[in-house]
Amino acid sequence: MSSVFDKIRHLADQVEKGNPADLDDRARACRATKESVLDAKALVEAVRVQLSEGWHGGAGESALTSLNDFKKNRDDQAHDLEESAKSFEVVRDALAKAQGDARSHRADADALEKKLDGVWNDLAHGKGNIVFAWAEDKALKARALVVLADLERIVVGYDAVLLAEGLKLRNKTGQVWELAGSEKRNPAEIAAIMLREIPGLAELVAKDPRLKVAVLTGNWELLLQNREIAQKIYDYLGFKYVADGDYYTTGEHSVQSFLGWHDFYDKLEKLIGADLDATGDDGDNMEFTDPKTGKQYRLELWKGSYGFGGAFGGEVGFYTREPGSGDISGYYHAAQGDDQIKVTQTIYNKNDGHVYFTNDGQGADGSDKKHFWNLAIRTDPDVKASELAQRATIEVRDTGMRDRMYDEMTRWAAAHPDQNLKVTKTTDDPPALSYTWGEK
Repeated sequence: MSSVFDKIRHLADQVEKGNPADLDDRARACRATKESVLDAKALVEAVRVQLSEGWHGGAGESALTSLNDFKKNRDDQAHDLEESAKSFEVVRDALAKAQGDARSHRADADALEKKLDGVWNDLAHGKGNIVFAWAEDKALKARALVVLADLERIVVGYDAVLLAEGLKLRNKTGQVWELAGSEKRNPAEIAAIMLREIPGLAELVAKDPRLKVAVLTGNWELLLQNREIAQKIYDYLGFKYVADGDYYTTGEHSVQSFLGWHDFYDKLEKLIGADLDATGDDGDNMEFTDPKTGKQYRLELWKGSYGFGGAFGGEVGFYTREPGSGDISGYYHAAQGDDQIKVTQTIYNKNDGHVYFTNDGQGADGSDKKHFWNLAIRTDPDVKASELAQRATIEVRDTGMRDRMYDEMTRWAAAHPDQNLKVTKTTDDPPALSYTWGEK
């Protein structure tokens, strides 16, 4: 059986296998590639400007539009590469800190083991007595167990950073995907890592009587005032507080991005204390198919109360399913890449028009505000679900998708007149529509 000292050394060895310099190289490679991409964009733009002076008519305009799209794609790639460089740097810094801590804990363990060996060597040479040696043995091993527990906490903390930043990297498109470098974690692995965090969270709560009360009363605002708890909740579940608006939203890299959407999730709302209006309540969902690719899409809308009446808000979710993917009925993946949508969602009182808050895309990675899920929830027990209405503007990648979404939303609205869903096409550039839901 391995001793506690062997376990400490083994854990330290695992941490020290990583190389911060490799991560630094990847960050630099991302930025170097970004500069090449921007150079290519500049060249395309110069060509487009020159050709625009002589190209006219349908074919010419189409070619110029393609060049413009290519230029925009280079901007998107450059943005992804910069964000990826930042992720590699975050992991690099976390690894360097974990390695420094691991070396320090290994040194502590070596010193304790040396002292323990000295106790038994002294006894072998007639110094001291067996009772003293036994007591010192237990005390030193107990201190070593504390070192081991702290080292395990450090490793789990680094793993949390690796998970959060890895999710961001793996959700990038194009060349950035290859730079992610590690196999996609499955939900079971994520759940295991989350469960490993429970003792640490419990220790934080135990140290602060106010946090105990917050847990017992479900006071999320008080819990999230603790930076460590707030960071862990964001790392694993993606939830964070938006001070400018006084609501909670969620990031793209959350566990929910792996879980996608299944019809039975709506069946669970009572278990989490939610009372929601949902567009798929009766099994009639807003779904449409891209005629060119056969890819299927689902738009989900929710509004109402959460946390057994202690909070309220709304959600707009967008999900996809590949043709012939064999996915079980009712399951869709969280929209990624170009399929993601930019949503500005407002929750307001349908009786007097009072606006509670607006989420204009907070929670999305980067500055494009595109996400698979626009969520906004405020804690307030005095707002009733029956008083809420929702309005939103949705921007999509092209007018074809916008028109199919519009057609499906108007079909659903006609089939559910009691829901008072009104949809309007707004702009073609960007392709967008807007709606109100729940007004009298």
